[in-house]
Amino acid sequence: MSQAHAPSIRAIPFDHTWPAGLATELLTDQQRRHLAEIATVRFVPPRTTLFHAGDQAESVFIVSRGVMKAYRELRNGKQRVMAFLFPSDVLGLAEGGRYVNNAQALTPATLYGIRMDTLKDSFRRDFALQFHFLCKVTHELRESQRQTIGIARRDASGKLATFLEMLQRNSSLREEAEEAPPGSIWLPMSRADIASYLGLTQETLSRAAARLKRHGIVKFPDRRHVQITDRSRLHALADPA
Repeated sequence: MSQAHAPSIRAIPFDHTWPAGLATELLTDQQRRHLAEIATVRFVPPRTTLFHAGDQAESVFIVSRGVMKAYRELRNGKQRVMAFLFPSDVLGLAEGGRYVNNAQALTPATLYGIRMDTLKDSFRRDFALQFHFLCKVTHELRESQRQTIGIARRDASGKLATFLEMLQRNSSLREEAEEAPPGSIWLPMSRADIASYLGLTQETLSRAAARLKRHGIVKFPDRRHVQITDRSRLHALADPA
């Protein structure tokens, strides 16, 4: 298997010598080959559920291609989107041997599934591999905390700006926008999913998007792309402090 198609885990390392804000590949070539050998490749069609909350957590998944969402079913039948997962992200949060969220593909997705017991054995033999996974989990915790602060705000425009900055940092979304105007970001998730993730109604989300567009901060070439036209104002709106 070529390295281009082997499992990849990207994050900002703990090392203070690494430039702040820049994610890098954590795994060595040997570790990527090893994970490819012990993993099972899963192809998940769009809108297909990979696992449900409460299912026995037998495997951890590394996203190779496509976009996934993790969500919970509320008592009123609605969904609450907890996270969006992109290439090089790790999927399969569990508690007491059971998955805590549902996982569904938003686009055609390719994942590497690694059984929990097999991964534990690999950790025992390669402590550096275990450390890399710890770096990844810590990186995702930092991102989750940043998003929690952003979406806890009262202003819908600030919430949307925070979300767009998160997407802007994801290189895989920029790559999908090659046929769109320069600087465009691909939006693989629906407006309903974005609204759920930000804790907004779809109507409030639409008004916030219209406000950013009216102020010259963003453009929407189509329903699946957004173009950042004023990065400094977007950042100021996302991080008013």
